[in-house]
Amino acid sequence: MDEQTTVPEATHDSSDPGRRSVLKAVGLGAAALGLGTASTATATAVGGPAGRAPAASNEVNLYCRSSPAAFDGNGNATVTLTIGNYSDRAATGPVSLKVITPFYANIASLPDVPGAQSAWLYQNEAADIPSIVKVTFQGFPANSSRTLDISFSLDPGAPDVPPLGRAVFTTDEGNTEDFDTDLTRNSWPFLFQRSRLDAPAPGNTNLYYTIRQTPLIIGGAPATVPFYFYNGAGTLLGGTRNPSHFTFSTPLYVRVPATGRPAGLTTLYENDDPAIPSVYRLTVPPGLGALGQTVPATIHIPFQAQAGAPRAQPVSSGILLPSGSDTQADLATAHHRFGFLLVRGGPA
Repeated sequence: MDEQTTVPEATHDSSDPGRRSVLKAVGLGAAALGLGTASTATATAVGGPAGRAPAASNEVNLYCRSSPAAFDGNGNATVTLTIGNYSDRAATGPVSLKVITPFYANIASLPDVPGAQSAWLYQNEAADIPSIVKVTFQGFPANSSRTLDISFSLDPGAPDVPPLGRAVFTTDEGNTEDFDTDLTRNSWPFLFQRSRLDAPAPGNTNLYYTIRQTPLIIGGAPATVPFYFYNGAGTLLGGTRNPSHFTFSTPLYVRVPATGRPAGLTTLYENDDPAIPSVYRLTVPPGLGALGQTVPATIHIPFQAQAGAPRAQPVSSGILLPSGSDTQADLATAHHRFGFLLVRGGPA
């Protein structure tokens, strides 16, 4: 389905609800302190700065949104995304929709969108690593919207509660003609439902993570954000036997700077365009939960809000998984969304 409609300028929704690298364990203590040098051996640099040059004078107001989708008994689901332009001025340069796949769900083939060009920015078939599709339009009409159907297939090992995906609709890199006046509606997380699974056999881990809510100053210095990694099935001296892997992508207009990265952080995909997420994997050393279920391994990751970011709270998602002989029954607690409050610096 691909449908284009015209909408009144004043009608809009102002809400904003918005593979594999196994590294040698360096010991739980080192992880907790975040010591050492990060690995970037698998990094792929694509693209440059987003094309939102100050000289651009054509004001547009792009947005995207979606409704929840349900996986059928065969593990197939279709997400209907709505993209649009609230402005009474048409976008004249290239604009693009970026689709970030959920963990444990993949896009089988690129969407065929009339009048647009689809391409993989990053494709990875591992269940716990997202892929990124880009759909590029040469301009976009004023006061209009169109819908796109994106088909997903669920991995057999997916959690009882499926992870979320994301859609981002922005002016494209190199577009020096159009300027988006409001970036608070350009990113949208889309959700899935599925039939409840039979209770799986319990494993020896129950991994999950939390994050300290941290504001980031737009265009300011990076903030070092603590991530807390737990094993809810840990017992004294009975923690994880192998490294655990925490995989995440960056929220809209948020980057992980090269300086200050912790040991065990590997770049899977990196893009300098603030409208396109980068994907990273962090290795959490063995022994998680060995000091008790409530004692986390704390690892600090630097994040930075890029210049031009909206004053908003864009979200992304991460997942913490066991490896090797460590197993976990239901992975529903292993993943969730996280985000940062983006604020302006200086006096109030």
